Formats: sequence, C-alpha cells, structure tokens
Amino acid sequence: MKKICRYLKMFLAVAAVVVNLTGCGGDKPEPKSPDFIIRAGTISISPVEFSDELDLKLTAYPYDLKNQPQAYNRMVLDLVSTLSDETILMAAADEKGVTVTSEEVGLVEKKKKKDYPDDSFDQMLLENAISYGVWKKKKKKDMVINKLVRQELIDTQEITPDDMIGFYNQYQKKKGSSSDAAEGLDETTLVEQLRMEKSQATYGEWINGLKTRFPVEINKKALAVFFMNQE
Repeated sequence: MKKICRYLKMFLAVAAVVVNLTGCGGDKPEPKSPDFIIRAGTISISPVEFSDELDLKLTAYPYDLKNQPQAYNRMVLDLVSTLSDETILMAAADEKGVTVTSEEVGLVEKKKKKDYPDDSFDQMLLENAISYGVWKKKKKKDMVINKLVRQELIDTQEITPDDMIGFYNQYQKKKGSSSDAAEGLDETTLVEQLRMEKSQATYGEWINGLKTRFPVEINKKALAVFFMNQE
C-alpha cells in the first residue's frame, strides 16, 4: 500500500510539472483561422472546395492567365462574388428543405453524357483537370439552386388575365398580324413565359432579401492565399 501511494505521489508531481509547462510557459498559441472561405447561414465553402471551384472557373480562361496577376486576381474576386450568391441561395434552400435526389442527378448526368460520344465526356474532364466527383458536386449544387428559384420565385409569380392579353398582343406584333401569328403558343407556354419574365424583373429584390436574411461572411485571411502577388 505504501509503495502504491508513493507511485501515486510521483505521478501527481509529474502531472503538475506538465501542466505548468503547457499552461503557463511562453506565449499563447494564436487562434486557428476558421476553416472556411465563404459562409452564410448553415452553408460554408472550405478552402479545398474553393480551390475546386477555382479550378473549374479556370477552364473558361486562357491557359496563361496565371502569367497575368492582375487579371488572375480579378477572376478570383469574381469567383468570390459568384460563390457568395450561391452560398446564400444554398442556405435558403437548406432552410426550405429543397434538395435533389441521387436519381435526379443521375438523369441529368446521363443526358449530359449523350452530348459526348463514346468516352469523350471523361476525356473532357481529364483535359480540364476536373475530377468526376467535383463535377458531380457542382452539378448537384446547380440543380438545388435551380429548384429553389423555381419553387420560391418563378412558380409564385401571379399571372392575371390582363398579363396574358398584353403578352399575347406583343407576341402578335412580333410575329405579324396574321391569324396564324399565335399558332403553337398554348396557354401553358404563355403562362410559363410570363412567369419567367416577371421573375427576371423581381430577382434583384428577391436575392437582396435573402442577402439580408443570410449575411455573407468572408474569411479574408484564408482567401488571401489564393491571390497572386503583383510585383
């Protein structure tokens, strides 16, 4: 028993020394930078995800863009603006419970691959240094955003008889005054076109409301590593 007590006292003494060394000596470590680039509501974009998005965006630019620091940095800022809006929309979708199933994504993927004969779809991804996983994740996000816009903005536009008459008259003027001018323009198509036009007119107000509801936070310190130095 005495031996056990002696060992216990030795253990406590060593533990106290460790606590003193780690808790009291030297400067306190700097707090770790939050692991996100952009955040809004429940949605955030990590540095890895931002890098993937940057790779995707670069495919639309000349290969030598990295030799032009000023133009490159403008492109990064443009991506930040785009992703900020997307993050807001994804936060709204999350709140509304708007999602897409793997089956829905699969159907879109299948349709997309039809535009690429044989294995040229995979070849396209390879040539642009885009992984299949990154492409699929991006496609799913686009689908969620489109579904949100459809559900919360387009389908909620009220179409009145006066709207339909006014649109029909404009259509006749564009196509000519003949009785066949509106051939093929059924009521469903007309209503859909009107809703699209009204949605475009009210989109700014709608997205500004979401920006107020889901303010964007940008981690400037983490973002800084993606800019090029301008000498």
